Amino acid sequence: MAVPFARPVARFAIVLAIAFAGTAFAAGGRTYALGEPTGVATVPHVPASVPRDYVVTPNGFFHPSCVHRIGADETLMRDGRVVRSDGSVRRVDPCAYPHYAADGTRLARDAVPALPAAGARPSTPEVINGWVAYASYVLPRENAARYIAANMSVPDEPTIDSGQVDYFFPGLEDLENVQTIVQPVLGWNAFNDSGWTMASWNCCLDGETWHSDPVAVTAGSTLYGRITSASCDGNVCDDWSILTRDPVNDHDTVLNTSGYGQAFDWVFGAVLEAYGISQCGELPATGSIEFSRIAVLALRPPSAGGIAQRQDWDPTIVPSAPNCGYAVTPHPDPDSPQITISY
Repeated sequence: MAVPFARPVARFAIVLAIAFAGTAFAAGGRTYALGEPTGVATVPHVPASVPRDYVVTPNGFFHPSCVHRIGADETLMRDGRVVRSDGSVRRVDPCAYPHYAADGTRLARDAVPALPAAGARPSTPEVINGWVAYASYVLPRENAARYIAANMSVPDEPTIDSGQVDYFFPGLEDLENVQTIVQPVLGWNAFNDSGWTMASWNCCLDGETWHSDPVAVTAGSTLYGRITSASCDGNVCDDWSILTRDPVNDHDTVLNTSGYGQAFDWVFGAVLEAYGISQCGELPATGSIEFSRIAVLALRPPSAGGIAQRQDWDPTIVPSAPNCGYAVTPHPDPDSPQITISY
């Protein structure tokens, strides 16, 4: 699911955008080239209710005109303005289309899809669309998160490439008033590329979703995702920076954004989300992904030294078909800074 920053959020000078050539598709009178999020028309087994000219995101299905790229020198404000570092402003047209939850449910422009309950049945037999497995916990609302960071291992590519999309990420939400989720995301085929990319996302206030420049990454590397805040008052921070970094190749992609007045008390240390999965070979061949060195800071940490929050993770498996033996394992302890999602 404002005024310019009171103090500057760090900008990262090295940002590598993926340049794609070739195929493009038309949607709503505008042409979307490769490099935009993957089109629904190319993903197998998407719910029939979702229009074919929509795109896949880590938060369901959106019309392309409601999905926006934010540059590293830009900041998304609470009122929807995009302010560049030189002070210039651009605006995007309000989203004129509904969006759709992963199960194909049509949502009003300002609605946010709810997470499926652990005991829910698959919306479409033998097909996965949406969240599959995750580990989370809830902080006291009066002491919400101001920071989360995690390393993510990049697994081997799937043995079967049928156009499916796989996502992995940590993230933050406001449990009591979900309007948005902020998340550094590792994606397979997330941008029409049949490869691994990283990007930072903020979704879905007023039916809009925003992402940073996507950057290509390779299997076997380890990414660093970090969400940091500034301009905090009470349990709310106005300004957020979502960084996804490839340390080996020294590549960053960052999204600077308003927090929309959210108190981010719902902490996700590790998430697997996928679209168009009808066989286990469409998930990464490694069989697992490791989230390590997970660190969470609350607005009022338990000591002056700013000790990271340590709280037991709640591993959740959403019943899915095909059943690929999903497991969410914090280790070595329930409150560990390491979580493995396996399948």
